[in-house]
Amino acid sequence: MDSSHALRSLFHPIDPTEIADAMMRERRLFRRTERSAALAQLLPWETLGTLITAEALRSGQAILARQGRPLPLEMVGVGNGGLAPEAIQALCDQGASLVLNSVEKQVPAIAAMNAMVERYLRCNTHTNAYASFNRESAFKAHFDGHHVLILQLQGRKHWWCYGQTTRFPMQGKTFSSPTDLPAAEWEGVLEPGDMLFVPRGDVHRAMVDGPTSLHLTVTLAPPTGADVMDWLGRRLLDDDVGRQYLPVLGSHEQRSAHQAALRAALHQLVDSFEIDAFLARADGDRRPFRPFTLGLGQQIQPDMMVQPAFRRRVSLDVVQARYGALAEAECAVLALLLAEDMLSVGDIGHRLAAIDTRAAIKELTRKALIFLSSPD
Repeated sequence: MDSSHALRSLFHPIDPTEIADAMMRERRLFRRTERSAALAQLLPWETLGTLITAEALRSGQAILARQGRPLPLEMVGVGNGGLAPEAIQALCDQGASLVLNSVEKQVPAIAAMNAMVERYLRCNTHTNAYASFNRESAFKAHFDGHHVLILQLQGRKHWWCYGQTTRFPMQGKTFSSPTDLPAAEWEGVLEPGDMLFVPRGDVHRAMVDGPTSLHLTVTLAPPTGADVMDWLGRRLLDDDVGRQYLPVLGSHEQRSAHQAALRAALHQLVDSFEIDAFLARADGDRRPFRPFTLGLGQQIQPDMMVQPAFRRRVSLDVVQARYGALAEAECAVLALLLAEDMLSVGDIGHRLAAIDTRAAIKELTRKALIFLSSPD
């Protein structure tokens, strides 16, 4: 069964296998989609404005920045206990950018997209939003220590990519001067609905091409060998020697004996290591989004869209072990959604005609295991 059709629908006509291949090869990928209206609905300008609050600015969830430097909160009145919208507007008119970090925590549509991306690409994600004005950029030329999927929602933005100057970086680096950069390998203008995949280490910069621009950057972070070592370290706790304190005050002979025991335990773990077992455990440990619904204040309609909140294609046994027993009808609906990614209420009812799917969807919504949204 092809489990990527929902992601393909969102990024049409891009095949998600193209993104997966670009990740595996760590190669840049630029594509135009036919879904500009759908992508714009992920974060409408009207919603963006509601997320800029004094508390968001204090916590760093929202940042007003220019060329990589956050602007002092006092410039927008936050230091005085309030928020001065006219000051924010004036700074944006002067070229400041608004950055919303981990915006999926505030916008369910983006959380649902992240979960879908994770289920297909099997990597951790978080998404930042960047609203830029007057040809300025929030950041100078830089590379990241992770892959980035860029989705242009509103306006136009000109991008330059200079290639990978560092192989397999784990941290980003900023370049202060254009003279520090090689010749650009690629440049192009992203229009609404366009997508650009930038592999980690690929130096890039951007500039607004027009009065305003709004785009999302989806961080894509697959596990590394260092993550495997962390996992093996946790497994070592199942052995007595892994839980014992090191004999820091012991004799040389005691330390040597403990060293030999630790080496034997570690060798056994390494020799029995299987990457599929590690990935299966990582899938189970990846917590789902928990979309909050205080009851259902609206009737469930046939054209409403339903998506699982899980960020991996976990088994129902894992779901019930973590989040409690589910009724048979709830299991049937959730299993279908984990296989298909996204279906309408009507489609679910048609596929599972023998059960009361609307009641099951209602209960799964109350248990925060699915996203329920109106159609585009």
